[in-house]
Amino acid sequence: MDRHILIAGQGRAGTTLFYNMLRQTLQGFRLPAREVPAAGYVALPGSYVTKRPLDIFDIPGILKLNDNQKRVDLIVSLRDPRDLLTSRHASVPDDYFCHADRTYFVPPDGSAPMLTNPGLIPTHHAIAEVAMSGVFPQGVFLLKYERLVADPEAMQAQLARDLGLEFEGRFSDFHKAEIPADLQRALNGVRPVQRTEIPRWQRPEHRARIIDQFTRFPELFDILVALDYEDDNRWFDSFRAAA
Repeated sequence: MDRHILIAGQGRAGTTLFYNMLRQTLQGFRLPAREVPAAGYVALPGSYVTKRPLDIFDIPGILKLNDNQKRVDLIVSLRDPRDLLTSRHASVPDDYFCHADRTYFVPPDGSAPMLTNPGLIPTHHAIAEVAMSGVFPQGVFLLKYERLVADPEAMQAQLARDLGLEFEGRFSDFHKAEIPADLQRALNGVRPVQRTEIPRWQRPEHRARIIDQFTRFPELFDILVALDYEDDNRWFDSFRAAA
C-alpha cells in the first residue's frame, strides 16, 4: 500500500534538519530534494514524504487530493515557542524571523522577504484544529525539536515503532551525506546535531525580545503550558525581574 508522510507545523522548529535525517535513512519512500507542498505529491503513485510547515493550514485540501486512498500520516513539528520567537534566518539579518502574529515569507525568486506568513499563534491554532478534527484516525505524531536533538536515535526508534517505518543508518549521521543546496540554506550550515545546554531564548541579548512578545501577546503563556514547556507563568516573573 502506498503511503504519504506529511511534515508540517511550526516553521523554524527543525523541520529541515529532520527532513534531511529522513532523506538519508528512511527506506521505501521518495523524498524530494527541496521543500514542496504535499498537494502536488499526495496523488502520485508511490510512497512520498513531503515537508512544508505551512501545509498545516491546508490539511483538508491535501487529503481531498488523495485519490489513491494512500495512508497519510502527519508529523507535526514543535519547539519551545520562546526559541521560535528568537530564531534568526540568513535571509532576514536585521529582524527576528518568527513573530507571535506573523512570520517572514522568503520568496523563491530571491526578492526581499516579507512579513506576511502566519505567525506562531495562528500556526498553533491550526495544529490544534487538525489534531482534534479526527481526519487522522491514527492520530498525529508530535515531533518536538528538543527531543530530536537530545537523542536522534531514540526519535528514530519511536518513528519506526509508531509509524511502521524502516530505516538504514542513523539520524545523527545525516550530515555525512550529500545534502541538496535547497535543503542546506535553512540549516544555517551543515554540521552534526548540536544540543545547547542553555536555550537560546535565555541568552541576555534576547531578553527584551521575550518580554516584548509575551507582554503584547499574553496567549503565548497558555501555549507554553499547553505544550508542556512550563507548568505556569512564574518563569516570566523571575525572567523579567532579572532584566
